[in-house]
Amino acid sequence: MAAAKRRGKRAGQPQALDQEKIDQIIEALEAGVSKSAVCRTFSVARSTLIDTLARIG
Repeated sequence: MAAAKRRGKRAGQPQALDQEKIDQIIEALEAGVSKSAVCRTFSVARSTLIDTLARIG
């Protein structure tokens, strides 16, 4: 894994949400849209949404 990291490879599963989608989700939440509505709109599981929001702070 260390050799792969030196080559710029990232181990593990890819992130479910890219930065562009995260930015859109944050804008929607700040506008007052509920988490459940965001999950339906962006086709994201609620647990993924909550984990992503916790990761970014």
